[in-house]
Amino acid sequence: FIVVGHTLSYGAGFYDIYMVKTDAFGNEEWHQTFGGIEEDFGYSVLQTSDGGYVVLGFTVSFGSGSRDVWLIKTDAQGNMQWDKTFGGNASDAGFEIKETTDGGYIITGYTESNSNGLFDVLLIKTDANGNEIWSKNIGNGNYESGSSVAQTHDGGYIITGYTISYGNGAKDIWLVKTDNAGNEEWNYTFGGINNEAGQQILQTFSGGYVIVGYTESRGSGQMDVKLIKTSPAGI
Repeated sequence: FIVVGHTLSYGAGFYDIYMVKTDAFGNEEWHQTFGGIEEDFGYSVLQTSDGGYVVLGFTVSFGSGSRDVWLIKTDAQGNMQWDKTFGGNASDAGFEIKETTDGGYIITGYTESNSNGLFDVLLIKTDANGNEIWSKNIGNGNYESGSSVAQTHDGGYIITGYTISYGNGAKDIWLVKTDNAGNEEWNYTFGGINNEAGQQILQTFSGGYVIVGYTESRGSGQMDVKLIKTSPAGI
């Protein structure tokens, strides 16, 4: 297994990205840290076709803002090969990365630097070397954030996370479909009067989508797991 998060026990600064490789039984084989003297968090890790890894999160130690999206490429032993930061002079973070069919990467998270209001969903497409091809902000002025992204059968992208601009409650699960250039095609919200958020998404063989997240509007307790299956049209 490969795991990423953050650590106070090791590294160079306050919080550092912490990457751990284990064997099939969960025994640690090696670990690596990445960061500077400020806060640096890791949220997503993916094994690449060359046997190395890409790590995604945010950095305060490097970049141009209070938080910047941080993308790190490593070899098979977790040694950094290159890194890229994305963001402006406010807060930006990356929460999930996926490899795309052209060998590049798709990233989602949130941006405050170039948003239409407070925070917008951030969608970044890069080439195989982490160079930005395009970047899109999706939102309407309140708090929106992307938690998970997947490339769809038609070459576009599907994103889940949450929105406060739309829907029924404080936070609603947000499902957004884009074309292959990141332009929004449609969006739907799911939720009640309390908080909901989508945290993972995938496309099914039938073309529909499965979202897993949480709800405070329904269920047995303060926060319950929510599982949603949609048609290919998102409804």
